[in-house]
Amino acid sequence: MDSFQNFSELSQTADEISTKVKNFDGNHHARTELLKQVDKLRLFLEEPIDAVMWQWEYTNVIAALNLLVETKTFETIPEKGSITAKDLAAAVNVDESAIARALRIKSLAYRPGFQEEFFKLIYDHTPAYIKLPEYFRTHSKEDLYDLTKGPYAYGHGLEGKTYYEVISHTPERLHMFNTTMVTMERQSPITGMYPFATLKHEVEAEKERPFVVDIGGGRGQALIAIQKEAPEGFGAKMILQDRSDVLESLTEQDIPNIEKMVYDFHTPQPIKNAHVYFIRRILHDFYEPVCIQLLKNIASAMGSTSRVVIADMIRPEKTDVDGEIMIYWMDFCMMMLNGKEKSEKEFREIIDAAGLEVIKIWRYPVGTQAQIECRLKRA
Repeated sequence: MDSFQNFSELSQTADEISTKVKNFDGNHHARTELLKQVDKLRLFLEEPIDAVMWQWEYTNVIAALNLLVETKTFETIPEKGSITAKDLAAAVNVDESAIARALRIKSLAYRPGFQEEFFKLIYDHTPAYIKLPEYFRTHSKEDLYDLTKGPYAYGHGLEGKTYYEVISHTPERLHMFNTTMVTMERQSPITGMYPFATLKHEVEAEKERPFVVDIGGGRGQALIAIQKEAPEGFGAKMILQDRSDVLESLTEQDIPNIEKMVYDFHTPQPIKNAHVYFIRRILHDFYEPVCIQLLKNIASAMGSTSRVVIADMIRPEKTDVDGEIMIYWMDFCMMMLNGKEKSEKEFREIIDAAGLEVIKIWRYPVGTQAQIECRLKRA
């Protein structure tokens, strides 16, 4: 703080935080906005050396957590009662001093479950991050856009395979990925943007047409959420499409009133003339040429009143220093996997090239999540 202006902004931000805390009701919007203001306050107070030290701190935190997760230390800690570091170290066959140092993190957030698998997947990127400078020294610029020559596959010694082939290479990595996707889906809003409920009369008038085809829909989280707005799909089919290894473990109880279909979205869409084709968190996995082809595959099946709803984050055209940082680090992460977070302009160009046109962009009240409603181009 080297100016009265900075002090004034600091004071104003602190007042805003105080007001939001007093009015906090626990909902997602309020929590997101409050966290954003807290981050803003930290930025006002932080010096460059603080940022460096913070990164160093979390490098060590991640390394310690990885040790505790991989040695199953968290699983060994009893749910009730206590255990000494000595007994814990003996149980997991690790030096007592090392376990004691790692445990000073004092977090049980990584017990077995979604958080543990999520952490493992994040840490699994480490070899690729470490080898990133080497990757750019040894590869052409064009290789970054080749699905079989991405940084992630290179970092794991599996160049020649796509990201999805790499994660399917071992059962453990595939389980880690599928479990993490469930976690990510829970953290990302599905409804509250495109108004599925408004299609009630249209769908009921043509029940022979599928209501929603969820392309690459994982374990059906989106369709389950949509059913809350559109009970039982208004009497029309709701179809979940994904790879066989994703769908095979799902039962009717897991996805009530939802039909499973094994489908590769790199091929033409087999379900014709659905009311809605829903594609969520897929296009950010790829660069523009692949995205265009994926949308063309959908467009080939669409009828004159069919819609495509693209659910993804939209990267600001210009870097917003006060905005949500997740979109920027996620964009860097997607680069490792041959993907990219896209701006509105880039989405519009992709949509246009696929023979579609934007009807409306439905944005979430906070953050960068949005759903882009499209239809076939009209002459």
